[in-house]
This record gives sequence, C-alpha cells and structure tokens, in this order.
Amino acid sequence: HGHGHGHGHGHDNRSPMALKNSKRNNDLGGVTITKNNKFMSNNNIILAKSAGIYLTSCILLAKLNLLGSDYTDILIAKDFGVSLLTTVLALIFVKTITKLAAEGILQARDSRKIIHMFSAPLFILFWPLFSDVWGARFFAAFVPALQALRLWFAGTGGGGDGMNQDGKYQDDDSMELANAISRSGERQEALGGPFIYVVILFSAIILCFRDNLSGVVALSTMAAGDGMADIVGRRFGRNNKWFFNENKSVAGSVGFVVAASICSTGLAAWLMYTNTVTVGLSMSALVSRIVLISILSALVELLPGTDDNWSVPITAGALSSLLIE
Repeated sequence: HGHGHGHGHGHDNRSPMALKNSKRNNDLGGVTITKNNKFMSNNNIILAKSAGIYLTSCILLAKLNLLGSDYTDILIAKDFGVSLLTTVLALIFVKTITKLAAEGILQARDSRKIIHMFSAPLFILFWPLFSDVWGARFFAAFVPALQALRLWFAGTGGGGDGMNQDGKYQDDDSMELANAISRSGERQEALGGPFIYVVILFSAIILCFRDNLSGVVALSTMAAGDGMADIVGRRFGRNNKWFFNENKSVAGSVGFVVAASICSTGLAAWLMYTNTVTVGLSMSALVSRIVLISILSALVELLPGTDDNWSVPITAGALSSLLIE
C-alpha cells in the first residue's frame, strides 16, 4: 500500500507577499479581500452556476413528472432541501479535514484516508432523509457531482484564474484541497483516486441508490475496505507481504475484510431499520454474504496491475447484485 509521504505542511511555494496576504486573511476570519484570495474566484462562480443549473434542471424534470409520477411539490422541496443540507455538510467535512492538513495537524497521508473512508458512508447515513420517489436519486447525486467539479478545479487549477503564469495556485481553496487529498502534494493527483471515488459515488447513486444494497456495499467496500487496508498495511504490514504482490500485506488485507464487512453491515442495518431499503434475507444470511463479498473484493484488490479505485467497488457491486436479493 504505497508509502506516500505527506508533505502536507513543510514547504509553501507562494511568494512571501502572497503568504502574508493569505495570513492576514485568515486572521480576519477571511473577510478581507486581498488580491491573492478573492472570495468569488472564477472557480467559485462556475461552481455556483453549475450547482444552480443542476438543481434547477432536477426541479423542472420532477415537476414535469419525468422523475417519477408521484413527485409532489412537497417531496420535490424535501429532496431539494436534503441535497442542499448534505452538500453543505460535505463541504464542511472536507474543509475541516483539509484545514487540519494545511495547518500541519494532520499529515496529508492521513487526511486523504480520512476523507476516503468517511465521505461515502457518512453520506449514506443521510439517504433515509430523501423521499422514496425514483427520481430522488438525481437530487442525491448532486452531492458527488459538485465534489467532482471541485476536484476537477483542484486537479487542473482550472476555471481560468486558478493558476498564475508560473503554475502556482492563486485559489487557496483549490490548493488546500489538492494538498490534503494527494499523496505527493501534486495537483494532478486530485484527478486520480479522489476523482474516481466521486464518480463511483455518483454512479452508485444513479444506478442503485436505495433500490437494493448493491450501491451501498460497493461504496462501503471501496471506502472502508480500501481505506483501512492502507492504514493497517502501513502500520503492521512490513513483515507480512503477500508472496505474489510485495506492495500488499496480509495485515492490510485482513484490515480490508474486517472494515468493509463492518461498514457494509452497519449501513445495511441502518437502511433496513429506517425502511429505506428492503432486503429479503435474514440478518445472519446477509452478514455472511457481506463477509464473502468483502473477502472476494480484498482478493481483487491484491491483483497486481489493477486500479483498485475502480476494480474494488465494481467487484463488490456486481457480487452484491448476485448474492443479495
């Protein structure tokens, strides 16, 4: 499990003046608008416009009964409200972790894993708040769609003014995000694992959402399993590498199976308890199948030459649709 060394805090490549500007900014609670840190940078304007277009489209489609015939105005308002609430909470969560990484309280490596392990499962906890109309999934998918756009900016420095000539950031927010989620502090890395993660989250919501547990198991296995494999493998995996893949350890694989099983089972129990998802299996049958899915996904994660960002959730999702009715 790649030993990324978090350079989250050490060096800051911005000019002393820019640093002083952003420092002064932070002291005044970020209210002053300095040249370096415009509150409404191009990126934020594009994000706000995109968010508006996405949600307006959802509301219009729902009103036209294209997202399900039973979509009343009250349910549309409810789903709209829940998508805004969860988006704000998601931004606060990511911002808190990136801030801790930027301040050097968390290593970049750990901040990346915390975001990886908790984003999807925490969001799934809120799924019972959405209405049970088929089209509610489009409101729910707004949350990862917006994060995907943020990551795109963080990774490309895009949106026009994200970068100045010498390839340094101007947009502090994008820089902070890129540093917190990348192994190396390289911007482009935001477009690797983290971007794939939100794309998988978006896909699982559009394809499965609350119809069955396939999406939930796929996301839990990706988030908790893969994340825990990294944490455990890094700490306890030195002397127990697998003979066919020296980048992966037995300890990491055990961590993967345990964390994925607990997370999938916990979320399945929560969604069944809240009558959000119906499952035609007894709890013991469900748990044993979840453990089997976790073990098989952990094996796929060991295969050399596969990108586990894709292979793990797809394996877990496919197995769930076969094994869990």
